[in-house]
Amino acid sequence: MPPIKKTEELMNVLVSADSEPELHDYLGGLDPLPADFAAYFTALPKVQALSRNELIRESGLDRTYAYHILNGSRKPSRDKIVALSLAAGLDLTETQRGLELTHEGILYAKNRRDAVLIYAVKNQLSVMAANELLAQFGEAPLA
Repeated sequence: MPPIKKTEELMNVLVSADSEPELHDYLGGLDPLPADFAAYFTALPKVQALSRNELIRESGLDRTYAYHILNGSRKPSRDKIVALSLAAGLDLTETQRGLELTHEGILYAKNRRDAVLIYAVKNQLSVMAANELLAQFGEAPLA
């Protein structure tokens, strides 16, 4: 498996492309991105390493609703994505990508609540610990 290139490296290659054949070569080397959150999330190795029951239990989500999210029949809210990401132990980049796929908006460092959630993700806190931290700072818990 070839090493994964960082976005910055890919951007450098793309902006240096001077012809359509170079653009064609660049695009041919890109892996297609998952079309939705469920496809992206369930393909992640950290998610695959957990049983569905364990993931759902750790997320604190309603079992039926979580299954609908994981099979792609329901679009998750921002809080549900963060809860699932925390439950799976995803890093910040993986969590932000899940948020981007649902067009829910990434976690924003200038927003107090988001700042607490970024801290929780970076420090791999559980959903319960993240909610306790949110409460400590007077912010709404993950729904």
